[in-house]
Amino acid sequence: MGITDDCTPASFITVTAPPPVLAYQQPLDVLEENGQPSGLEATVVEETMVEVVVPDSRSVYWRDPSFLGDSNQLHLYGGTVLFNVQWESNAASITSSTLSSTNAIVIGRHNTALRFRVAVESEIEDSSATLAVELSAENVVAVNNTEGTPTRKLMLLTLSEVRFLLLPASFQAQSHTSRLFIFTHIFVYIHVVLPIITVC
Repeated sequence: MGITDDCTPASFITVTAPPPVLAYQQPLDVLEENGQPSGLEATVVEETMVEVVVPDSRSVYWRDPSFLGDSNQLHLYGGTVLFNVQWESNAASITSSTLSSTNAIVIGRHNTALRFRVAVESEIEDSSATLAVELSAENVVAVNNTEGTPTRKLMLLTLSEVRFLLLPASFQAQSHTSRLFIFTHIFVYIHVVLPIITVC
């Protein structure tokens, strides 16, 4: 899939992007929104979750390791990334609207940063929820920190050379513990359902 003047139909059903072998043994990196280290330490908890204590109002992100070794992520165009999170806080409860106000960030070719809306896929239960990020141009809320949606060309160019997929790790302005579930030997399970699309 790429950018061309010739339009041909393409159909994908499910794409699973696991991380490198045994990556589950290493804690995920927690980064700033520009992809720089946050200085916060992530640890594996009970072999089922990786957690970080967010001490202040900073917005920090889990770096999904699934894309190491292959930066071309055009197959994710139009798909949805699902991930499970959990949190612990002494402050006010984290609500669906709070979770939905977070963003996921894709940093790609020419350091283009696309911010995507996050949606709550499941009911909040026991301070945990499944979150979803649709990787479509229509779901972008900002390009390089400027509000707006990208052109289809810019979206495809960005996905053709992904440096980071950053998933939200902070869910409120006060100190709290944020956790990302580890699926069996997989940090982040990415389930992508793509419709039939026309590639132009």
